[in-house]
Amino acid sequence: MVQEFQESRVKLDVGGHHFTTSLLTLRKEPHSMLAAMFSGRFKLKQASDESYFLDRDGTHFRHILNYLRDGFLAETFPTDEVILKEIQQEANFYQLTGLIDSIEAMLNPPPP
Repeated sequence: MVQEFQESRVKLDVGGHHFTTSLLTLRKEPHSMLAAMFSGRFKLKQASDESYFLDRDGTHFRHILNYLRDGFLAETFPTDEVILKEIQQEANFYQLTGLIDSIEAMLNPPPP
């Protein structure tokens, strides 16, 4: 079981920002680019430190991982419109439809 856990850990280098997560987290949204990348169908090249490099801006990637882990936006999720649009751009790239929809609802709340 410990070996299974160790094998499921994934190190990511997203534009110079380093993250460690699990395959389960990366596969949470089954139709996303992250789920496809880490489905086992593609041969991905690892760096010498065993990380996978993603040539994206990693500034907000922790919010993406937290969304995948929790399935919802935490109370600490940014509310600044510029930051929301930056995260939305990354969510679009990774094809995370749930996150895209949640951010869209924050950017365009229904009228009172």
